Amino acid sequence: MNNRDEQQFLEFYDQYVDKIYRYIFFRVGSEELAKDLTSDAFLKSWQYLNKEQEAVNGKQPKGQKQLDNPRAFIYQVARNLIADNYRQKDRAPISLEEIADKRIADKTDGPVEQVMLSLEIESVKSALSCLSEDYQEIIIWRYLDELEIKEIAEILEKSEGAVRTLLSRALTSLKEVLK
Repeated sequence: MNNRDEQQFLEFYDQYVDKIYRYIFFRVGSEELAKDLTSDAFLKSWQYLNKEQEAVNGKQPKGQKQLDNPRAFIYQVARNLIADNYRQKDRAPISLEEIADKRIADKTDGPVEQVMLSLEIESVKSALSCLSEDYQEIIIWRYLDELEIKEIAEILEKSEGAVRTLLSRALTSLKEVLK
């Protein structure tokens, strides 16, 4: 990798580290574990890019998937690390209810804003916790992390139409829970 590639990766890291951390934190519920998995996700991505660059330069046989969408790729890496973590620990993913006391808030909010935000987060967490894990993920990715349908499709390795259908069903289920 050359310095330009390193600089681009550092810019990518700066742009997405908070979003990846937030996604992982909502899935695992532990700040320490979320930090570790976030670091691992970026490390694995960097290693992948180095291998891909070596393949392009002819240093090893090319057989790895082309990295067209780095944002979708890092979410897929994070998702896989979360799954691997639960397989290794032999435990189920933490529910959103279990992380009700933990939230990521803007430190500049005043007490009133923090209370209102906390109540809104609790309401959403409570409603989301009633949904399946697939529905929770797709809603978080689309509306919290603001991923495009195409990116979610890449993460889930599904067609864009299947993702739209899944999102529609997730939102319908969420509306039912909120009633």
